[in-house]
Amino acid sequence: MSVSSAVSPLEWPPEGWILADFDDTLAPDDSHAGLLRYILRRRIWPVLLLPVIALGGLIYLLPSRWLPHQRRWGISLIWWAITLGLSPLCWRKLVRAYCRTRPGLYKEARTLLMTEGDRCWVISASPRALVRAQLHRQLPGKLPRRILGSRMHYRWGGLVPHFYCHGQHKILPEILALKPSLALSDSLHDLPLLVLGEQAWLINPTPARLQTARVSVPQIEPKSWSL
Repeated sequence: MSVSSAVSPLEWPPEGWILADFDDTLAPDDSHAGLLRYILRRRIWPVLLLPVIALGGLIYLLPSRWLPHQRRWGISLIWWAITLGLSPLCWRKLVRAYCRTRPGLYKEARTLLMTEGDRCWVISASPRALVRAQLHRQLPGKLPRRILGSRMHYRWGGLVPHFYCHGQHKILPEILALKPSLALSDSLHDLPLLVLGEQAWLINPTPARLQTARVSVPQIEPKSWSL
């Protein structure tokens, strides 16, 4: 059976909390990486720090068994190099300007948030300010129950993640206290989150990704979402 034929009509789960990733789950594309590229194109001069950016990317991609916390260190180097000297006011302006370039939410995600937003927790590796700004633009006055994401702060003149909300690090104490009826994501990095749901949805998966996810989360269902 193909992935597309395995997708049932959109049916919301019974009453209970809903845990959702954001990038490539509720909205297409990686807005985290997109924002970094957007800032780099508008500031230009951080291209001079390209070796630092490349080093951050290399560290980010190293297997975690070689270097614990390497993802946070790698992404911190990238953020620091691209935002060095960026003021808080310019940071907020760039986030708002970038959100105006985004394509919006998947149709099914919009319906989910409009009808079930009071029980939705959105948990993203992207900066919380970025996710909140996108949702506020797409659903003014109708934000989900909670928005959790990476927390940014200034260090050595640039912005870096104080807390990088990625993978296993999404399983915060307040998440463990919930009994979610549904968890949804597009990413295998979110298997620790998906396993918490009574139901689990994998958004727009490839057959190989779906097969891998079902090893850890047998109850997972594929969903094909579109703009």
